[in-house]
Amino acid sequence: MSLPEPPPPSPSASSTTYPFGAPSRFSLHGFPGGGPDHRDPSLRDLVRRMARWRWLILGVSAAVTTIVTTWALLATPRYRSEARVRIESKTQSPSLSDQVSSSTPGASLLGLMRDELETEVAVLNSDRILDATIDSLALGVRVTTPAASRASVLTAQVIDPSIDEDGSLTLRREAGGRYRAKRHKLEDVTTLPTVLTPGAPVRVGGTVISLAPQLASSGPSDIVVKFVPRYKVHKLLDKRLLIERQEGGSRLVEVSYEDPDRVLAAQVVDRVVAEFVAYTGRVERVNDTTVVSRLRGEVAEARRKLGESEVALRAFEERSRLIAPDEQATAQVKRISVISGKVDAISVERNALARMLAIIDERSRGGGGAASYRQLATFPSLITNRAIQDLLQALLDLENRRSLLGVRRTENNEEYKQVSDRIAEIEGQLHQLGPQYLESLDQQLASTARTVTALTDTLEAMPAAAMQYGRLVRDRTVFEAIHLALQKQLKVAEVTDVLRQQRVRVVDPPRVANAKDHAFPKKAVMIPLGILLGLVLAVTLALLAELWTERPYLGA
Repeated sequence: MSLPEPPPPSPSASSTTYPFGAPSRFSLHGFPGGGPDHRDPSLRDLVRRMARWRWLILGVSAAVTTIVTTWALLATPRYRSEARVRIESKTQSPSLSDQVSSSTPGASLLGLMRDELETEVAVLNSDRILDATIDSLALGVRVTTPAASRASVLTAQVIDPSIDEDGSLTLRREAGGRYRAKRHKLEDVTTLPTVLTPGAPVRVGGTVISLAPQLASSGPSDIVVKFVPRYKVHKLLDKRLLIERQEGGSRLVEVSYEDPDRVLAAQVVDRVVAEFVAYTGRVERVNDTTVVSRLRGEVAEARRKLGESEVALRAFEERSRLIAPDEQATAQVKRISVISGKVDAISVERNALARMLAIIDERSRGGGGAASYRQLATFPSLITNRAIQDLLQALLDLENRRSLLGVRRTENNEEYKQVSDRIAEIEGQLHQLGPQYLESLDQQLASTARTVTALTDTLEAMPAAAMQYGRLVRDRTVFEAIHLALQKQLKVAEVTDVLRQQRVRVVDPPRVANAKDHAFPKKAVMIPLGILLGLVLAVTLALLAELWTERPYLGA
């Protein structure tokens, strides 16, 4: 039995005009089996057909809207607390990434400056920081009823992190302000009392809890305390704890956390930041202290070696009398040249005097007598001598006087003989003066020659001494440079050690969120989205139902 075919289109429908052109056409027969007699309905036909499913659309929309609204109104609210931390670079001098970023526009967008800060973000999100936060705040202890604030109900302290408990305690208020405990799971807890008194500590596994003392006078009738294992706490922190670097090339890191307990949310953020600051300061203090101690030892060793090199150099200078080798060598050469010139001059004068004395001796033996020694007075070195000049002057005066006496007196005259004897005596003095002066020249020549020999020996030994002196000076210079460099490094390390606490600074401390400022759920956003979702889902279901009813026509 075949189904009746759909009625043909009416002329009025086909001839209808629209002010904005032909309407959109939605095909319900776009799969195999549809024949050429099946036309695509217009938007008006589609709306008319969808009107048959208005109760389905209204029901589904209302149901979805009601579910979403109910969930938004009844869901446990979560509050957000956040803090911002500024993390400075560890190095005082600009790093390679800083130099590249300053010389290359947009280098920070390529991630060239992110390595160090990303490392600090990873440290913030590390298990060391999270475990310390979990233990210090006892995040494994959750108060689900009432969920306003755990701090107003009880305090918790972890005494053995290795013990994980998974279960809950239901505390019901009794007369006298005490609470009767009913455990769920917590099989490993054997010493749990059946009645808890506010203010009295009770150990549950590795945690000690204590009800707030004010609960003795007034408090909730029921309290539900949940004990969460550490791995579940880590999963909860992974979902709700957000640690990320702010964009824009800044060195600010934002730490935020969401929790139904708004006080605990602020405490978690504050503890994470405090643990990071303490860990960073502790690690850097150890590193800086190690560096400072090592540098101080190296500075002391360099100072010792520098002192030894200075002592060795001074001892060598005192022993070799070498202070400025170049200047001293130049002066030594000049001195040798001057003294060698004196040696030559003395040698020439001595040889000339020796030849003259030989000639005078030969003349005196040939009959010249003592008068021949008067020739010594003509020797260049002696003619300028004051004593020789005085002798010659006295000799001339005596000869003049003897000449005057010879006119009036005979040679046998006593006065004439006395003058002649005096002349002979002076000539004898001239005779003795020549050999004495020659002996003096010999002594002067020998002494000057010895001086030249000593200076020459000293000059010959000077290159080796200058080499040793250069080595000692070089050692002192090297140790001095090493000592200065280590001193600078030590000062930088000491300054870094002093300023290390300022490298991590809290810009915005965490604050307790207002009771009306929910981070989740956002009712003003979720309820309109629920209405929109209900309409979309209802229309989708209506379209599917319409397609389902059209199946017989498609199979015809």
